[in-house]
Amino acid sequence: MKKFIILIIVILAFFTIDHPLVKEPREKLLGEGIGFLSDASKVNRSPAANLAKNRISNELTLSGSEKEYVEKTFTTDDAVQLFNLRYCRERDLNLYFYAERLNTVCKIVSESLEQKRAK
Repeated sequence: MKKFIILIIVILAFFTIDHPLVKEPREKLLGEGIGFLSDASKVNRSPAANLAKNRISNELTLSGSEKEYVEKTFTTDDAVQLFNLRYCRERDLNLYFYAERLNTVCKIVSESLEQKRAK
């Protein structure tokens, strides 16, 4: 029973500590988990990425580097989910979008993911 409690504490610490040594493997593990689940379900997972990319381009005036970043970042729905996790939920620093523009992008990404789930 003690080993089980220690295991639970280690797992909780793994998901709550934001130290770079823990955070990077956790994000990699979550990304692989999302990728595995999407491969297992055999579903086309690009509609939310396309919707988010188009809405961001329409609603915001983007510079050349921001357009390039959006094209590279929002390639698949897994990438959109990872962006949402990293920059919207965990509030990591994004070098291209920040403050109100990041809030707008996060709102668009969240709505795109919700629309994908509703279908």
